[in-house]
Amino acid sequence: MTPKVLYYVLFLITLPDVEAKEHLVHRIVFEKEEDCLYHAKMFNQHKDPWVQKPNCVAVESHYSYPEVRIPLRKPEFMK
Repeated sequence: MTPKVLYYVLFLITLPDVEAKEHLVHRIVFEKEEDCLYHAKMFNQHKDPWVQKPNCVAVESHYSYPEVRIPLRKPEFMK
């Protein structure tokens, strides 16, 4: 059984150089919605500027850990 993890994502779009045409997109993950909304307000990015989707929406993740097989002992005659 994989545990559910709830987190909030803020996509922060920056322009590192005003003369360059490239933008950088940063994905910042928060455990609390209040922290995410605070940073979105601070950076004035309540919505994604390109797609106009709201930031700080709840994302549910299912972590799946890989199954590891326990190695069996070598039989007595193989030693």
